[in-house]
Amino acid sequence: MTAIARTASNTDFAIALLVVSSVLWGGSFVSVKIGLKYVNAYDFAFLRMAIASAILVSALGLRGGMKASALKEVSLWMLGLLNGVAFALQYVGLVFTSAGKAALLVNLNIVIVALLSWRVFRERFGLSKMFGVALGVTGGALIATNGNLSTLFQGEMFGDLLVFSAGLVWAFFIVLNKWVLTRVEGDSIQISAVVMLATAVVLMPFAVVFGGLNVGAVPGLGWAWVAFTAIVCTALPYGLWILALKAVTATMASLVAMLEIVAAMILSGILLGETYSTATVVGAAMVLASILVVAQS
Repeated sequence: MTAIARTASNTDFAIALLVVSSVLWGGSFVSVKIGLKYVNAYDFAFLRMAIASAILVSALGLRGGMKASALKEVSLWMLGLLNGVAFALQYVGLVFTSAGKAALLVNLNIVIVALLSWRVFRERFGLSKMFGVALGVTGGALIATNGNLSTLFQGEMFGDLLVFSAGLVWAFFIVLNKWVLTRVEGDSIQISAVVMLATAVVLMPFAVVFGGLNVGAVPGLGWAWVAFTAIVCTALPYGLWILALKAVTATMASLVAMLEIVAAMILSGILLGETYSTATVVGAAMVLASILVVAQS
């Protein structure tokens, strides 16, 4: 991990890690949408984080175990609280809205992240960076709506509000994460393990009270989707994201995360039958262009 950490100090490599993590996270919108057919939203969210944290803690065990100081770090538990609340909002929202629209509404948090980064980190915003952010948001909207922006006002408003609220909470999560990385010692696995563990702890009461947490009633396919989401769409991408966030701004990280929308739309089209058109391709190109614009600014 030390060698990788040194390499990640290179901005280009860090952006590459962000791209990989964003694509994997984008897949979670689809895997969760499918998994919710077999497991209720609250149980799915808790089991996902419980498995992800168990994997990360096990990885630490192979490297000597988790540091007691990391478990006592209040800021990491605060990250877990924010993450848990956001996941609870997203999972319930996905019951009422499409995977593609959810990906867009969540990732609109880039605007809030940009404002918070300017306020907290004094991040500089020239015209090119502001243009890049606007380009990314517009491209994301085209992808999620297939060019028909009126669809943003169709469907269940309740679900849309929930996933949008999740994005707002994650905006604070992203900025706090960046702040933590400048003040808390520990590698990406150490930090990821504590945050995932804290997230699972936060989600457990929701699962018990609202979901019943009856693991015996979860069918095999339900466990398969939970495990896939926990490993491929949670533990792995979050570890990569933490590693990359040390070398880039919070705004850059949020902008690259717009690729989640691209991945979610492509996968939802293949696996869920959700349609997308030429506007989707144009939107994807705009998102990619926005990343290049901000990276060069």
